[in-house]
Amino acid sequence: MNDLLSPILFVIEDESESFWCFATLMECLVPNFNRDQNGMHSQLFALSKLVELLDAPSHNYLKQKDCVNDFICFRWILLQYKRELEFEKTMLLWEVLWTRHSSEHLHLVVCVAILKRYRGKIMEEHMEFDTLLKFINELSGQIDIDSILRDAEALYLCAGENGVSCILPGTPPSLPLGNDILLDPELEDKVL
Repeated sequence: MNDLLSPILFVIEDESESFWCFATLMECLVPNFNRDQNGMHSQLFALSKLVELLDAPSHNYLKQKDCVNDFICFRWILLQYKRELEFEKTMLLWEVLWTRHSSEHLHLVVCVAILKRYRGKIMEEHMEFDTLLKFINELSGQIDIDSILRDAEALYLCAGENGVSCILPGTPPSLPLGNDILLDPELEDKVL
């Protein structure tokens, strides 16, 4: 939870206001942290469908390697890429995700964009599940989020209604809208 709290505390600076924003964030993300992790399972299922739709070569490779559940992306989704990016880039990504400009599930399309970006290396090296998971975790600090966001937006537009239908109703969104976590109007300028 520290991974999710630290950007809020950095931006808001007041501990009590940060606490309430964080509490509201956790209310939105509670399905990810339930004992059965139903929120994570629904997002990983949607991600698998999006990879199948938007990057068939990756989907086929992951299926061949018995990684089709996309568990390799678990940390990305759970922590909203907090451990994958430099702090400033995390803030940029979160700002984009919080606007829900393209979609409330853009974080899943970002996963597809990253997998697609590294598909060649993954396939060239014939990575099995363990090697692939290690590779994914070692991408931390190496992801060019600016180009990934451009790719994700293009993939989202390309997917259209087919992409929307990959995501079952009730699948948790990336992060709440900025206004969803605001309890005090004075915080709006700090968060948005």
